[in-house]
Amino acid sequence: MTESYTCVRFAGSDLGLPNIVPYLSMRGSTSNDGVIFSAARSTTLDRLFFKLRGVAIPPYAIPLSGQLRWFKAYLSSICSTPQDCANIVGDSVIILGDIEANDIGYSLEQGKSIQQVETYVPFIIRALIEAATELIRMGATRVVLTGSVPVGCYPYILTALQTNNATAYDDLGCLKSVNDLILSKNQLLQEAVTNLAAQFPNVGVYYAGIYDSVQSIIRQSSISGNMTLKACCGIGGQYNYNSRRFCGSRGVPVCTNPNEYIYWDGLHFTQDLYAQYTNIVVPPFLPVLGCTSN
Repeated sequence: MTESYTCVRFAGSDLGLPNIVPYLSMRGSTSNDGVIFSAARSTTLDRLFFKLRGVAIPPYAIPLSGQLRWFKAYLSSICSTPQDCANIVGDSVIILGDIEANDIGYSLEQGKSIQQVETYVPFIIRALIEAATELIRMGATRVVLTGSVPVGCYPYILTALQTNNATAYDDLGCLKSVNDLILSKNQLLQEAVTNLAAQFPNVGVYYAGIYDSVQSIIRQSSISGNMTLKACCGIGGQYNYNSRRFCGSRGVPVCTNPNEYIYWDGLHFTQDLYAQYTNIVVPPFLPVLGCTSN
């Protein structure tokens, strides 16, 4: 897991929890304001799901079920009784989601059609809702499930699915079919979150939409002439991305002005972008979650 600030750490700062740390880097320490259980390029669905469909997942990726096991292991290390554990979970803000963009992106990048990947969406939604339900039954009182960003704008997707058909792209240069799939998935997730909230009326269950915020930032970047759809750290092609010469590889350059870019390495946003959309999305949730802004 990278030590750069992700949206989770920016959100933590806004929630008055500045010292949020990655689980694998804790080394037994309990001096923190929260823990990140996500891992780079991980998926919502398990490896077997993708193996059966001929989709390869990086060996270091940890699916949502594995991240939930990490959470339980961590929880058992800091509480001694079931009630104590429930109190800790109940006093926390649980944030789930957004990693399902990897489930979709890996599949499309490896040649699956939009129609094929659409059939994965119900499994993705169910996995997220089941994880949230389990956490609520463990004592969670505030659970936020986030939607996905416009995956059809990512340099790695634009490179993998590049086409000469101009009608495949929207006015920003993003792939319409991919973003339509993301919007459909987000809508289904939002409906599922509404149903989950009705099932647990005494728990704060919320959907956080981040698609529109990121799309607005991309649009503004396009207007101002910044390097909107290119990777800051990368090489080659229209989008400065080559999966065989990834950021960090020998001879792959890094831009000198990352704040003028949306994408860091073709798969992740720059720190500036994470800060921008977190500052848009998080503040409205502060009073709802019972938090105060720093």
